[in-house]
Amino acid sequence: MNFTDQMGRTVHLPQFPPQRIISLVPSQTELLADLGLEAAVVGITKFCVHPQRWYQEKAKIGGTKTIHWDKIAALQPDLIIGNKEENEREQIEALAAHFPVWMSDVLQLEHAVDMIKRIGALCDRQDAATTLSQK
Repeated sequence: MNFTDQMGRTVHLPQFPPQRIISLVPSQTELLADLGLEAAVVGITKFCVHPQRWYQEKAKIGGTKTIHWDKIAALQPDLIIGNKEENEREQIEALAAHFPVWMSDVLQLEHAVDMIKRIGALCDRQDAATTLSQK
């Protein structure tokens, strides 16, 4: 299934909904938690401290600027979620050569609402995303 990220890139998901998600951004980790995706999220950054239980239990794949390729590859993600401002372009391009990588680009409130809805669709959590985006 194909999706378009906020940078206009087409992202092909080999499995829908994704079952092995890695988040490269703390705010998006919190969004994934709010969408009820605890079982699907397998990796987060060392800066993803919320939810606290996830920080204690989920695999850490490095930081937002310095990811550990070997840890990501070992988790075999079927979706990686990153952000244009938080993550290094070269690292994202290298990941995207091997894994589906969906990127956000949030500059203002309407972009944030759009991101919530798109990640909801990407993860088959449209109802939860709609509810969150209306708060």
